Amino acid sequence: MWAAVPAAAACDAVGDDDDSVPLGPGQMPPRNTMLPPLHAEINISIIMVKGQLELEVSHARRVYGVNGEVPDSYVKCYLRDGDKWLHKRKTRIVRRTTEPHFKQTLKYQRCGGFEHNLALGGAEICLEKLTLPQRTYGWYPLFPASTLCADESPD
Repeated sequence: MWAAVPAAAACDAVGDDDDSVPLGPGQMPPRNTMLPPLHAEINISIIMVKGQLELEVSHARRVYGVNGEVPDSYVKCYLRDGDKWLHKRKTRIVRRTTEPHFKQTLKYQRCGGFEHNLALGGAEICLEKLTLPQRTYGWYPLFPASTLCADESPD
């Protein structure tokens, strides 16, 4: 799961100074949450083109399923305004790998509807901290979905 939210955040890393995990550009960490030593990360770029938000989902790394199994993976991206969930898009499924390559661009226009699935983790990104006319690249650590700032996700 991934959510883009228009809000402010003041953190660039999570953890003690010695063990800090760098956050992706504009990423907002959940409060009072530490990442496990082996956490999944996703590589994405974000840009605004002709009034349309585009997310290029490149690839992920260190993605493990329940009990260390090698999962079938996809990325589900949400656009959120405060506590209101606006739009959702998802990538194709990449089967049986811990380092899936998606190479897919998700475009946000008017849409509706949410379905329910189990999320392995998520990253909240403050769009106001990004220069959206320019493409922003970054690795985003995935936090446990239950620790993200939203009251409820529309998984």
